[in-house]
Amino acid sequence: MEALGSRVELRPGDAVRSDEHLLADLVGAVDVLVANPPYIPPDAEPTEPEVRDHDPALALYGGGDDGLAVPRGVVRAAARLLRPGGLLVMEHADVQGAGGRALTATPDWVDVSTQRDLTGRDRALVARRA
Repeated sequence: MEALGSRVELRPGDAVRSDEHLLADLVGAVDVLVANPPYIPPDAEPTEPEVRDHDPALALYGGGDDGLAVPRGVVRAAARLLRPGGLLVMEHADVQGAGGRALTATPDWVDVSTQRDLTGRDRALVARRA
């Protein structure tokens, strides 16, 4: 079996400031985009001590009134980067299922769902590029 590492490429970028120049060489060519962006709403506090006590605020809080400013940027970037049929998987807070799905309420997206984690909490947006 071929090692996955030869088919995976990680690249840094800023989803909030994404524009047509971010990863321009990959527009329409990405099969899967997986993101765990900052997403915690400003009035929430992480409950897991390993997160609350050790992660910097910049890595946790997603910006805006709903914590979805960074995730909005991820969805915009994904709409540009994913090939038709490509898959977006993005983690979010358990209270953001509806808000996450709303980010993909455009003709660019199909098969949109919220997936639950092992504890049964809504935790990830899954959407396919139309």
